[in-house]
Amino acid sequence: MTKTIVLGYWDIRGNTQPARLILEHVGAQYEDRRILMSKPDWMKYKNTLGYDFPNLPFYQDEDVKITQSMAIIKHLGCKFGLDGSTLKDKAVVDLLLHTAVELRKALVGLCYRPNVSPSMIRRWAEGGPEGSANRFTPLQKKLGENVWFVNNEITIADFLIWEVLDVYRLLFPGCLNKMVGLSSFHARFAQIKGVKQYIESPRFWISGVLKWQISELYFQKWLFL
Repeated sequence: MTKTIVLGYWDIRGNTQPARLILEHVGAQYEDRRILMSKPDWMKYKNTLGYDFPNLPFYQDEDVKITQSMAIIKHLGCKFGLDGSTLKDKAVVDLLLHTAVELRKALVGLCYRPNVSPSMIRRWAEGGPEGSANRFTPLQKKLGENVWFVNNEITIADFLIWEVLDVYRLLFPGCLNKMVGLSSFHARFAQIKGVKQYIESPRFWISGVLKWQISELYFQKWLFL
């Protein structure tokens, strides 16, 4: 079968992983095009691809040719009916998407801090004003006893939230232990059609969340954000 969808990004999880998860879940035939070149080479190459705003990630299907990770995720939500059933649900999906992005930005901010220390990392892992537990409480409250976040139907918000939770879980083992609802959500999402098979395949990055180590003294693994 012809792969009419092309999704391009660096050879990492990063901003594009939720889109990959969506495509795997819906069973779409797509080319997961990894950009294996230096940044200077990419800067030259990107202008040859025919995008209005050349960037990574990039996406193309039979009708649409766009860049920007959130635009791609929202397009996939509309294309595959995963963007909410009602106008109200669509608004909540948007809210949760941007909430997940803010959680991810907070983590990126930690990684850029020049004064990162073991105590700072413990606060993130264990609690405190900037700890993951404090950041996750509104999400836990929103999910409640539901299976999915919006009207108990799976939407693109679940895909982005799962990826963010998985990143935190990898960086700060045990950070979801006290978040029973979110922990259950994380485990449940990993078993859905397509995603389960993808996670178990060699195409999935089990670890890796940032392009560099936060600190060689504190994190002894490469991460890919």
